[in-house]
Amino acid sequence: LGAREGELSNRILSVGDASRAELLSQFLEPFENGDPVFNMVSQRGFSVTTGTVTNRTTKKRESVSIVTTLMGMPNMDFVVRESRAVVRGPMAVVRLGTCGALQPGTLGKIIVPSEGCVWVHRNPDAFASTSSAPAYDVTRPVYPDAGLCNGLLKELEAEVGADGIKCGVNCTTDSFYGSQARICSDFDDRNEQLMEELMKRIPSAVSFEMETFQLLHLAQCSRGTIHAAGCAIGLAERSSNRFLPPADLLDLEQKAGKAAIEALANFELPSE
Repeated sequence: LGAREGELSNRILSVGDASRAELLSQFLEPFENGDPVFNMVSQRGFSVTTGTVTNRTTKKRESVSIVTTLMGMPNMDFVVRESRAVVRGPMAVVRLGTCGALQPGTLGKIIVPSEGCVWVHRNPDAFASTSSAPAYDVTRPVYPDAGLCNGLLKELEAEVGADGIKCGVNCTTDSFYGSQARICSDFDDRNEQLMEELMKRIPSAVSFEMETFQLLHLAQCSRGTIHAAGCAIGLAERSSNRFLPPADLLDLEQKAGKAAIEALANFELPSE
C-alpha cells in the first residue's frame, strides 16, 4: 500500500480503480489547518486520497481516505492489513465496487450484502481423476457491522431511493470466470450447474464480486478494531446478460460514492 502513519484515515472507502477514486475525491475537502487533500500512488498501483468531510451531527470535520484496492481478495488483504498497521485506534471501512447482479430486475441497483457474504471458491482437489469432491465450495457467511451497514443504507436511500437498493447475500468468488459460472470451453471448469445450485442453496444471493468477503472476514478477525460494510453497483445482470450503460454507471458511482463517504463521516467509532 505504501502509506505511512498520518497519511491514511481511520475511515476508509475502498474502491476498485484509480479513476473511481479520482471521481469521488470531489467529495473530500482540504484539512482545517489549510493542508490540501493528500494523494499518493504506490509502486504497486494502490492509491490513497485523504481529505475531510463534515459530520452531520457533531459538525466536526472527520478525515476520510479513498483507497484504490484493485481487484481480488489478495489485494483487499494487502489494503486491510497494511492500513491496520499504520492507523491508530478503531477503523471503519466501506467497500464500493461493481458486481454481477444475480436477481432479475436488479441491473443498475445498489446491491448491499446486509445479509452477509459467502466465499465461492474452486476446489482443486476435485479435479484429480480419483476425486468425487465437489468442484466448488461455499463457506458460511460473514456479516457487516450492523451500525455501519444501516448508516450506509440510510445514505444510499437518500441518494437513489429505496427502490434503487437491493439487499441480500453477496457471493465473493476467487475468479471472474470459473467460480462465477462463466462457461469457457478452453478449460475443464465443471461449473455448468454452479449458478443453479448456488441459487437453490442461497435463494437470497444477489451478487457476484471478488473482494467483500475478505474485508468482512478480516474485520471479524480484527479483535474488534475494524468495522466494515460494503455495497456494489449492479453492472451486469446475469439472468438477461444486459449491461449498465456507461453514463448510468458514472451517475451511480457518484451517488453511491457520496453516500458511502457520508456514512463513514457520520459513523461513530467506539472511542469517540
